[in-house]
Amino acid sequence: MPNDLKKLKRIMRQANYLTNQSPANGNKAYAMRVAWEIEKIREYLRSGLVAFSYAKVNGDCRTALGTTNPLLIPAAAIPKSTDLDLPKERLGLITYYDLDKDGWRSFYFYSLDRIDHVWTFNSPSTTPAGSLS
Repeated sequence: MPNDLKKLKRIMRQANYLTNQSPANGNKAYAMRVAWEIEKIREYLRSGLVAFSYAKVNGDCRTALGTTNPLLIPAAAIPKSTDLDLPKERLGLITYYDLDKDGWRSFYFYSLDRIDHVWTFNSPSTTPAGSLS
């Protein structure tokens, strides 16, 4: 299946899940918008480094510098599976490698406060291109 179809399938699955869960509460247009935002955040994480803030479960605000780009993650920490089809109960979860804590972390999309900066890399030898946010 081409990558665009896989991406669209992920987004539609995410939107369907969100339609039946809070905070969407049956609002299909809102669920689609949120699903596209989640995909955009995941694309930012795949393309380079992202500085962002989110609320932790205990209420504290956490500022993080993260990525899912395998070129920026230590070899020992790269997951063996690259399957992006998440189980239904984890559809709203965004997982990233935290460069400050040197470990994998995750948060739910609704706890994201802001994206401060995105650095993208065109190839392994390039330097940060600047902000996309």
